[in-house]
Amino acid sequence: MQTSIFNRRGFSALAAAFAGLLATGGTAAGQDAYPMRDITLIVPYAPGASGDILARQYAALLSEDLGVTVVISNSPGGSGTIGTVEVFGADPDGYTLGYGHNSPLAIAPNNNAGLPYRSAEDFTTIGGIGHQSGTVSVSGNAPWQTFAEFVEAAKADPGVLSIAVGGAGNVKDMQLQQFQEAAGVQFNIVPFAGGGAEAVVAAMGGIVDGVSVNASSVRGQIASGDLRPLAIFANSEEETIDGFEVITAEDYPGMKYLQDSSGIIAPAGVPEDIVAILEQSHAKIMQDPEFLAVLEADSYLVDPANSEEYRAQLMADLDSFGELSAN
Repeated sequence: MQTSIFNRRGFSALAAAFAGLLATGGTAAGQDAYPMRDITLIVPYAPGASGDILARQYAALLSEDLGVTVVISNSPGGSGTIGTVEVFGADPDGYTLGYGHNSPLAIAPNNNAGLPYRSAEDFTTIGGIGHQSGTVSVSGNAPWQTFAEFVEAAKADPGVLSIAVGGAGNVKDMQLQQFQEAAGVQFNIVPFAGGGAEAVVAAMGGIVDGVSVNASSVRGQIASGDLRPLAIFANSEEETIDGFEVITAEDYPGMKYLQDSSGIIAPAGVPEDIVAILEQSHAKIMQDPEFLAVLEADSYLVDPANSEEYRAQLMADLDSFGELSAN
């Protein structure tokens, strides 16, 4: 059974604000002129990755709401920083958006002084979508039937069992590092580019022993028997996904629960009237039953946030991951 958390904080106020605007017959400056052409949504992960699938669903609904085509542009690599840098450097005219993720926005700035941006404050935030927890799976032919067996095998041969992640220093990488410390075990953590898609292929092909990605990235491979689910790092025992053993911080004292968070961003300096239009569309999308069903199917903890709330989330993550990186 999957558990989804739907938090509508901030959206009632947002809806009321727009209702008042319409009631007074007012229009935001430039609203009639935007959008007049296609919008590009940059996804910093490879086609087929969890973030890409979500972004394409979002783009379809945004296109429908705004009446223009929203084109997906994949720019994978650098644990999401390559595509995020593209968003950072784009014109702030509302025609370039980005799929935002806390790995490049809140982890990378703590570890990469060469990035042209330092935090979410260097972007325009449109709205938050929700969170995902990490999982561990192995090949369907692997000898380990349970996560406990996998951990015991790793303890017997420290640093030998390999686990692929979708990029060095991403959330899954940091979660595994936290688990290693708490469990007294050592894996060989192998980063792959592409947001997890290549990591999954590596696990299926036996190049690595396991893979740590979001549950949605391995659902098809688990259904086909190519991969075997072992564990999900969750916030509570209630956050279950069929086939995965729930692992919480209570099971391993000292382990911190880390999660991916997603949303929509744009270059800094997008005019306020355009932000208002995009934020209104975001609020509609986050209440769309079809989109919510997609999120639940992708094992999301649905947590809609408006522009300011999403920026605050990312800044809080920046501080949290900064503390972990310093240890």
